[in-house]
Amino acid sequence: MAQAADEEATMMLPVWNHPTEVTNSGPAPQATACVYPGQIAVTYNEGPSDVTAKVLNGLKAAQAKASFFVNATWLYTQQYAMILQRAHNDGHFIGMTYRAPGDSSNGLTDEQIKTDVTNTAKIIETLIGVAPKYIRLHYTQPEDIRLEHIIRSMGYTLVSYNLDTQDYNFRNNPDGIANLYRDVFAKQIDTYDSKGSFISVQYDIPDTGSWQAIYDVIRTINDAGYTMVRMDGCLNDREPYKESAASLKFVADKHSFGSAKYKEGQIAVDKPANASGDDMSMPKKQRKPNHGLGTYEMLIGGVALHITLIIASLLCIAS
Repeated sequence: MAQAADEEATMMLPVWNHPTEVTNSGPAPQATACVYPGQIAVTYNEGPSDVTAKVLNGLKAAQAKASFFVNATWLYTQQYAMILQRAHNDGHFIGMTYRAPGDSSNGLTDEQIKTDVTNTAKIIETLIGVAPKYIRLHYTQPEDIRLEHIIRSMGYTLVSYNLDTQDYNFRNNPDGIANLYRDVFAKQIDTYDSKGSFISVQYDIPDTGSWQAIYDVIRTINDAGYTMVRMDGCLNDREPYKESAASLKFVADKHSFGSAKYKEGQIAVDKPANASGDDMSMPKKQRKPNHGLGTYEMLIGGVALHITLIIASLLCIAS
C-alpha cells in the first residue's frame, strides 16, 4: 500500500492548455502548470527594470529561484543588461517575451517572423551564453495562432500561466498580491481537497506592486506548503535552453534542472525595512532605456567584452 501511495504521489499532471493533437488551425500548446502537485513556478514578465534588483534581493534572502521572461528591448541599456546577468548568475531561469511587429503576424512572411524572433533571442544569448528556449507571447486578441505555430516550429516552448496575480492592479496596495495567492491556494484546497500546481505571472516593473510584495508572496507560498521551482523544474526539462538563437539543439547550463547547482524551495523571511519606498536600485539618470547605438562593457564569463550593439540591425525584419 505504501508503494502504491508513493507512485500515486509522483504521477505527473497534464501541463498543456491544448494537450490533444496539434493542428495548424488550432492554438499551439502552451504550458500552464507544473508536472507535480505542490509545485509553483513564479514567473516575472517584461523586465529587467529599475525594480528587478529588489526582486532578486528578496529571492536571494528567501533562498528561492524564479523565472524571468525578459523583454530584450531593455537590454541595450548597460544597467539592465547587468541585471539580467545577475539574475542568470544567481541561478534564476531566463526566458523571453516576444511581440510581433505591429502586434500581429499579418503582412509578414514566415521568414520575416523567424528572423525577428532569432534576432531577439540573440540579444539575450550574447549576455548569458545560451539562448532562451521558453517564450511567453505578448497578449493579443484575437489569439495569433499562426505566430504560435511558427515559433513552436523553431524549437521554442510556449509558456502561459494559470495564476494571474493581477499585480498591475496593486501598485498602491502590494499586500493584495499575496492575498490573491492565498485565496487561490485556499480555493484549491476547498474545491479539490489537494494541492494544485501553478505557473504564476507577475511583472518586475515599477508600475506594479510585485517588487514590494516579494517577501509576503514567498511567505504565503511557504505557509501553504508549496515549493517554488524554476520553469525547467516545473516541466522536468533537463535541456531548457538553446545552444544558440538559430539552433534546434537544446542544452543545459550549470543551474539547469538535474544539475548539481539546480535549486528549488524557499524559506520565509521577514521583509527588511528598506524593501519598499522610492529608493530605486539605479541612479535616476540611468533609468530610461537607451534606444540607439550603444557600446557596453560587461562581464561575461569573467571576461570584459566591448559589445557594440546596433538596434536597427538586430531588430530589423528581413525584407
